[in-house]
Amino acid sequence: MSEMGLLGSLRGESTQMLETLGLSTTESQVYELLVRTGRTDADRIRHLLRLGAGHAAETICGLVEKGLVTATDDRPAQLIPSPPDIAGEVLLLARMTELTKARGALDRLADEYRSAPRPDISGDMAEVVPDEEVALRYQQIQARARREVVRFDAPPYVVSETVNEVEIEQLAAGVRFRTVYDRLGLEADGSREEVLQYAEAGEQGRVLNHVPVKMVIVDGSTALLAMRSGESCTQRVVHIHPGPLLEALVALFELVWESALPLHPMAVQPRSELTDDDIELLTLLLSGLTDTGIARQLRMGRRTVQRRVRDLMDRAAATSRIQLGWQASRLGWIAGPGDPMGTTPEDRSPGCRLTEA
Repeated sequence: MSEMGLLGSLRGESTQMLETLGLSTTESQVYELLVRTGRTDADRIRHLLRLGAGHAAETICGLVEKGLVTATDDRPAQLIPSPPDIAGEVLLLARMTELTKARGALDRLADEYRSAPRPDISGDMAEVVPDEEVALRYQQIQARARREVVRFDAPPYVVSETVNEVEIEQLAAGVRFRTVYDRLGLEADGSREEVLQYAEAGEQGRVLNHVPVKMVIVDGSTALLAMRSGESCTQRVVHIHPGPLLEALVALFELVWESALPLHPMAVQPRSELTDDDIELLTLLLSGLTDTGIARQLRMGRRTVQRRVRDLMDRAAATSRIQLGWQASRLGWIAGPGDPMGTTPEDRSPGCRLTEA
C-alpha cells in the first residue's frame, strides 16, 4: 500500500476504538500503522506521521508500556507490533476493571448523596430536583435506560425542546418506549408531527382523555414525577428512587395503559371501505378531541371533519357518535385497548414526556 493510502486508512473506526482503550490519538495511529506495515524503524514512523523527535519518543514509550509494541536496541530502533487480539484483549480487560471500580465509586457516592441531609429530600425515596437541573436530569435518566421507558405525557410541560432526541437515539438502540398522551397535549399545534416522529422511530403510543399525573419511569427502577404546588402553575419535579412509591407508580401506569386507546390503531381485518385517514379520524374522535381539535391536527376545516364523521356513521349504520365507537370496534375498524398490539406482562419493565410539544 502507498504511503498516502496508509495515512488515509488511519482516520477510520479502528483508531477511534483504540482511543476508547486509553490510547492517545497519536498512539492509536502509530500502532495501527505498525499493524499494517509490520516491523518498521522508528524514523519511518516519524516521517510518515510527521512527528517531532520528542513526541515520537513519548508515543513509542507509551505503546511499549501498554504492551502493544516492542522496541529493539538498534539505531534507529525497530518497532515490532504485538498481535492485536492478544495485546488488545489485555488492555480491554484492564479498562473493564477500571470501569468496574469507577462504577463502585459512583455507587458509594450515590449512597452518600442520598443519605446527606437536605431540606428537599424525603428519606431515600424521593428528592426534589432543582428547577435548573430538571432538563439535564430528564435526559440523563432516559439515556441510562436499558430496557424500557414509560411515560404519562400532558401539558403544561416543564422542559422545553422541539424533539426528544434522547428518545430517538434510545429507540434506535432497542430500548422500548410506551407513552400515554393526554388529550389536551395532542390538540396543541405541532404535536401531531412530533408524535408521528416518535411512532415512526418505534414508540408505542396511546391516548387518554386525562392522564392522572405527569411522569417518566425508566426500567422500573427510577422515575421523575411532575407535581403542581397548590393552585399555582408552579411545577416541582421529584426524582423517585426504588421503594413502595415507585412500585405504586409502575402499577398505576400499567392500569392506565390497559384502559387507554391506541394512538395509531391498525384495522384488525383489512376493509376496502376504510382508509388510513378514516382510521386516524376515528382515533382522534374516540380519544375525546373536539371537532376543532381534530380539524387542527388533520389540517382541515371543522365542517369537513363533521362531514367525514357523518359519513363514517352512515357506513357503520350508527345513529350517534357513541354508537359509532361501538360499531367501529365491533366491525374491526380499529383495535381497542385490550387487543394484542403492544406488550406482554412478561416483558414489561417500566415512564412522561416532560418536554414541550
